[in-house]
Amino acid sequence: MERVKIEAILREKTGKETAKKVRFSGNVPAIVYGRGANLAVQIPQPSLKTLNAMHFSQSAVIDMELTNAQKKETFSVLIKEVQYNPLTEATMHIDFIRVSLEEKIKVNVPVVLKGEPKGLKEEGILEQILWQLVIEALPLDIPEKIEVEVSHLGIGNSVHVKDLKLADNLKIVNSPEETIATVVEKVEEIVAEVAAEAAPTGPEVIKEKKEVPEGEEGAEEAAKGKEEAKPKEEAKPKEESKGKDAGKGKK
Repeated sequence: MERVKIEAILREKTGKETAKKVRFSGNVPAIVYGRGANLAVQIPQPSLKTLNAMHFSQSAVIDMELTNAQKKETFSVLIKEVQYNPLTEATMHIDFIRVSLEEKIKVNVPVVLKGEPKGLKEEGILEQILWQLVIEALPLDIPEKIEVEVSHLGIGNSVHVKDLKLADNLKIVNSPEETIATVVEKVEEIVAEVAAEAAPTGPEVIKEKKEVPEGEEGAEEAAKGKEEAKPKEEAKPKEESKGKDAGKGKK
């Protein structure tokens, strides 16, 4: 377990204006909470460089030496959250949680894949699904990272949480069925196969639509309507003629 030491200065006032003044002085405002503590502090630049060098790891135990008007005290903390400026990426605020070295805690530990999957030689793609694991252990027992061997993975193979072998003093909180990494086929090849299966087996015959000169389309429709209406108009005279012929036969 990585362990570092930093200094912190107690802040007597809180609020946005106070935080701005702290940043203007070159320090970073922070909060320490947990185990009955709720302290507003500021982190000087030298200590900030120390945290930056360890990439603000959330699994590293930090010995914080707090200076206030009366005394100095040292206690152990972990980084809980870091806020950055979205434009400059400068550190804006840090949340620390106070811990006891004799009590187990739950911490997010990064997952690092190790090795080159054999499926890559078959033009497969390695996908990492789980980037961190929740580990329960004593603060000083928590590892900086968890390495997962993936060199044995072929296309269609995966490694799950239940496949990991960790020390007895480490407990994984995640579900055993969660997938950490998998090797899949290239998307382009899958799409090409689906397209080939969906393609028609023979040429498609497209009937040519008869072209109608511009302006004649309405006339053609009107003529068609007249032809359909014409038999209905001639139906009555035919019936009358038939009746006259029948009368002549009776005489």
